Amino acid sequence: MSVSPETFTLVEYEAGQIQAVFDDMVTRVPGLPEGLTAEIQIDEELSTARVAVQSIEPLVLAMESGAFENTKQPRTFGVEASENAFGRLLFEVADRLSDDFGAPAIDDPLEFTERIAWDAYCFGRLSRIGVRVFKPKHVYNFRNRHGFSDAADAAFEKLWSADNLTWSDIQAVC
Repeated sequence: MSVSPETFTLVEYEAGQIQAVFDDMVTRVPGLPEGLTAEIQIDEELSTARVAVQSIEPLVLAMESGAFENTKQPRTFGVEASENAFGRLLFEVADRLSDDFGAPAIDDPLEFTERIAWDAYCFGRLSRIGVRVFKPKHVYNFRNRHGFSDAADAAFEKLWSADNLTWSDIQAVC
């Protein structure tokens, strides 16, 4: 596994902290191959929290420094934020590695509604493996893209509480 940059200058992170959270999450997310490693590319100049799976083979995760930030102490490392960022990405990786899931190709652009629906599915599973996830944030993001209605709320709950959906199931919600 590698973390880039190895030394941070704009934020108070250490590569070892990031690696420790990644290693822990790899053992907790089901469906990942044993001994999974990744190249983690962090843009510390961006304080936003965008994250993406850039490549599966080899596994490359592109992340902005805000994805690791302690929300109560800006520019410092936050384990909870890091667990959420890595957990979401690793559930996506597990889905992409599953023949049953039928994920789109890594370079196929997703509709924003699809990305938000897949996130709801990932974060729901993440919460069930014991990671603290702020569900209202994800409900709000889902409603912004799928509507503020009882039907949208029911669709969100279906995604959030499911364990074995397929890409077709996620697209059907959208």
